[in-house]
Amino acid sequence: MFLMEPVKYYLVIIIFYASTFSAPAEEVFTDAVPLEADKAFVIDHMVAGPNEVVVRLQISENYYLYKEKFIFSSIDFNIDDVNFPPATVKIDEFFGLSEVYFNVMETTLQISPKLSGTSNGILEVAYQGCWEGGVCYPLTRKYLQIREL
Repeated sequence: MFLMEPVKYYLVIIIFYASTFSAPAEEVFTDAVPLEADKAFVIDHMVAGPNEVVVRLQISENYYLYKEKFIFSSIDFNIDDVNFPPATVKIDEFFGLSEVYFNVMETTLQISPKLSGTSNGILEVAYQGCWEGGVCYPLTRKYLQIREL
């Protein structure tokens, strides 16, 4: 009978710690403020070779980008091919079953100048992402200056 008392005591302590340290995701972000889109998703690019541009987005912790929301366009270049990396499947509260990127998204585009002899121009990149704390950003558009393609 006396052995049951320590067992009850330890059981109460285990339940207390389990309930204290297993907060749902919504509670983790209650005091947090989402970053501005330009800080949550930082874009850069480089010309990797003839007719090849690599576009990279650094994605902040607790943020993600939707694969299906990427749009690449240009008045200066033909976009011949876009090679997306594999994405993670996520059940998203805003768009349902979605393919998303966390941490970094780097894609290679095959592009060619619309005018012969031109190697400079603008590449437009549009993307949309969310913060795990419950905020989705509107579609963001960035204009990348491509030089010496």
